[in-house]
Amino acid sequence: MGESRTEGVIAWALMAPALVVLGVFGIFPIFYAFFVSLHRWRIKKGEFLGSAHYLRALGDPVALVGLLCGLGMVWLGLRWWASHPVASRRWTGRACLLAGTWLSLHSVLAMADAGDGRLFNAFKVTLFYSMGTIPLEVGGSLLLATLLFKIARARSFFRVLFFLPYITPMIATAVVFRTIFSPNPSSLANRFWTLVGSDPQRWLYDSRSIVALALQGLGIDSYPAWVDTSFPSMSLVCVLLYNIWVYIGYDTVILLAGLSAIPRHYFEAAAIDGADAWQSFRHVTLPLISPTLFFISLVAVIGTFKAFNHIYILRTAGAQDTVDVVSILIFDQIYQFHNAGYASALALILFVTILALTVLQNRLLGRRVFYGD
Repeated sequence: MGESRTEGVIAWALMAPALVVLGVFGIFPIFYAFFVSLHRWRIKKGEFLGSAHYLRALGDPVALVGLLCGLGMVWLGLRWWASHPVASRRWTGRACLLAGTWLSLHSVLAMADAGDGRLFNAFKVTLFYSMGTIPLEVGGSLLLATLLFKIARARSFFRVLFFLPYITPMIATAVVFRTIFSPNPSSLANRFWTLVGSDPQRWLYDSRSIVALALQGLGIDSYPAWVDTSFPSMSLVCVLLYNIWVYIGYDTVILLAGLSAIPRHYFEAAAIDGADAWQSFRHVTLPLISPTLFFISLVAVIGTFKAFNHIYILRTAGAQDTVDVVSILIFDQIYQFHNAGYASALALILFVTILALTVLQNRLLGRRVFYGD
């Protein structure tokens, strides 16, 4: 018992520095932000407001309860679906899933009408940003890593080449991209665009959606107003291209390390069994690099919802609010409106959203990850 207690004391002593750093720079700021969000806080602390900032942001509390109930029904439907393999008994889970989805969407629309429209627009832009970057980033890096894995020579050179955008200062590369996607007819993007026979574009200064621009390119000038609000804008697409260019090299290097750790005898056994290249990739490579894919996808989701630096540099007045993700909205509330209380409430809402997405991704994708026997 004495030896076990001594080992416990030594373990806590070794962890103490890390725990202190985590508490001071991680846990304490979260609770202090919650404290700030409960007050009218501009230059200094003002009166106590309670949940007023959260009600201002999220709108009707009844709709919020409806959203939570809808998400709970979706979770129960998924659990029922997974635990009942018999098709005849899946109807209950399917009905629960559909009802929960409808209730969640209805509640979100009600919250958007009663809450802060800028916040829900920021979440919409953040969702566009996440959905536009993660599939292309992960899929492109998987393709590049697979190709580099088959190259015997110059692999180190290409690894460094692809990794350079990630280690280059983000502010500098964002400024370069802002110059490339300038509306000036002599900009690099417009020069390339004119080579394919199209008119120069406004790129980062264009708030119209890419679907609206495509319709106008086809000569259709009359289209519903929701076309401009239901799809990402041209300026946001330029930001997506920058994000993919920066992080695809990082993901490629991580995946290449995962591919290099796969024992060669697995591929030899698959070849002996008559597996072709696709079957070997599908049934050997993908399962063995699934932990790496899960890691980069998890980091990508968290990163896209926290993205700020390059978006702040690339956003323009012409883009209006079509590139303003939630982190940009929080920054404006602090430095433009000097409303630290409301900004803290928005930051905690974003924190809870990221935490919920992380848990959901871990529950849905974590079960498909193969860690070996």
